[in-house]
Amino acid sequence: MLPKIKILHFLAGMACAALASPFGIIAAALTPVGIGLAKEMYLHFTGQGAEADNFAWTIAGAATFVLWFRLMPVRL
Repeated sequence: MLPKIKILHFLAGMACAALASPFGIIAAALTPVGIGLAKEMYLHFTGQGAEADNFAWTIAGAATFVLWFRLMPVRL
């Protein structure tokens, strides 16, 4: 079973993509990447220990939302 933190990063990636989706599909794809990268850089430089797999789970959540958004038959 996945740790809760991985699921939270996945859902955070989906939420960031959903919030950016009114600005276009490219914004929905790139916003979670930028926010996730900034968060992991902050954790790294403050000595709290960044984890690359948390960043990967954030991107996976964003990619899932973007794929779902592109395949959705009804456009919002």
